[in-house]
Amino acid sequence: MSQTLAPQHVAASPTPTLPKVFAAAARAEWTKLRTVRSSMWALIFTTVSTVGLGVLLTSLEVSRWDHRTPAEATGFDPLLYSFAGINLAQLSIGVLGVLVMTSEYATGTIRLTFGATPQRRLLLAAKAATFSSVVGAVSLISCFSAFFICQALLAPKHAGVSISDPGVLRAVIGGAGHLVLIGAIAVAVGAALRRTAGAVAVLFAVLLVVPGLVTLLPSPWNNDITQYLPSSAGVAMSAVVRFPNLLTPAAGLLVLCGYTAAMLLVAAVALVRRDA
Repeated sequence: MSQTLAPQHVAASPTPTLPKVFAAAARAEWTKLRTVRSSMWALIFTTVSTVGLGVLLTSLEVSRWDHRTPAEATGFDPLLYSFAGINLAQLSIGVLGVLVMTSEYATGTIRLTFGATPQRRLLLAAKAATFSSVVGAVSLISCFSAFFICQALLAPKHAGVSISDPGVLRAVIGGAGHLVLIGAIAVAVGAALRRTAGAVAVLFAVLLVVPGLVTLLPSPWNNDITQYLPSSAGVAMSAVVRFPNLLTPAAGLLVLCGYTAAMLLVAAVALVRRDA
């Protein structure tokens, strides 16, 4: 006697929601970032350069304090030398941000990454968000350390400022924000170009070469263009005294955010339209 077996219905597994996919991708990116030794060294270099160069230049300024010209005394910004190391730190953050994307293309592991997270725009967002969070934490520690040490060096000359003075806390946080946005731009450049050498070359050109070339232009073009460059916009975010070739802090933030958004958009389009 044969028995008729009733068909069994297998419950379909629920489709992961976008927040869950994003969270999983972010955890994976955090694991990659913290387990690569070069990442730790780059972040350490960021802290050392931000604090060390700021302390060095502030100490030199204090040593020649009594020999300053009237123009130097009038336009002195107590945070200018404190945050001078950010210009060097942005390069290490930029290289590390590029490697967040290009290292996976170089080793071929990007195919596994795309297999685990097929939503490429979401993957880019997870990489940028994770990297920005790490850079933000390191940058805040570095900028606050540079601020307090350098202001202690300026205190005997009665030239230091307090964190509670108008615009100072905003400037310290702005210095950290500068590095965060440069890091996000670097991730986007790496995603768009996919090659480490080319992406680093483009980043260095934008941050170092182009500003130098613009200074060769006749006035007032040189100042008008300089203030809208990414590096100058970032410097404006951490300034207390406004210089002629700098935007206001708010305008600097908007300009650098605009560069970041535009570059991330280009990277998102490139990721979707090209194969791994």
